[in-house]
Amino acid sequence: MMKCRGLSERTALIAYLRDRDVQSTFHYIPLHSAPAGRKFGRFAGDDVYTTAESERIVRLPMYYGLAEEDQDRVIEAVRAFFASSLTSKRKE
Repeated sequence: MMKCRGLSERTALIAYLRDRDVQSTFHYIPLHSAPAGRKFGRFAGDDVYTTAESERIVRLPMYYGLAEEDQDRVIEAVRAFFASSLTSKRKE
C-alpha cells in the first residue's frame, strides 16, 4: 500500500500500472460512505480527513509468495511513473 498526493494522481498511477500489466486498485472506502455504513452507522462531525485520505491510498500487488522478479517489476513501474510525473511537472 502507498499514498499518492491525491485522487487524480492515484487514478493516473493505477492506469499507468494497468498499462504495464501490474494490477493495483484503490484500497479503502470510508465506512460512512459504504452502503452498510450509510444504513447502519453515522458520522459525527465534519469529514475533514477520512474521505480525502482514502482517495490517496493505492494497493499494490505485494503479498507473501510474490516472486522477486515480480516485486522488482512493480517497484520499477512505480518508480517510472513518479519519475515521468516529476519530469512533466518540471516542464510546466
